[in-house]
Amino acid sequence: MQRRDLKKQNAGFTLIELIIVIVILGILAAVAAPRFINMSTDARIASLEGLEGSLRSAANLVNLKARLENKTDCAANPTIQLGTDTITLRCGYPCPHPNGIAKAVNADPAFTWVGGNCAGVLGAVEVRLNTAPDPANCKIRYVSARATRVPGYTLTTTGC
Repeated sequence: MQRRDLKKQNAGFTLIELIIVIVILGILAAVAAPRFINMSTDARIASLEGLEGSLRSAANLVNLKARLENKTDCAANPTIQLGTDTITLRCGYPCPHPNGIAKAVNADPAFTWVGGNCAGVLGAVEVRLNTAPDPANCKIRYVSARATRVPGYTLTTTGC
């Protein structure tokens, strides 16, 4: 008869044990949830940084071809052929324009090219990440090359 009583007592968890487990799970969820939320922000920033690397590489490759073809004049906007695309140049680098750097880079459709100006020395184009909470502040700004310097790249991640 004592064996049956022991089996009845050990048949489940006590209320205290269940409450302790629930509290521990709640604490773990409160600590882990913000880390998972930040992962999406980190992923958007990494995507933007990857595109920045692509922009730099494409600009350098176009510049190499422009030097080989002797098309580095800053007074004019010559073009070079890159595959089937015609790339407009500024001082031997792709112009910050849809016919310049945008054609030199194969960007994901999640990115939008905003603006673009090849005229003068103040030309710039922005590449925004559409999937960001604030695309206007999750972007890369590509500024045209000048006679004394290479193109400029500015990464803004406050809206990612």
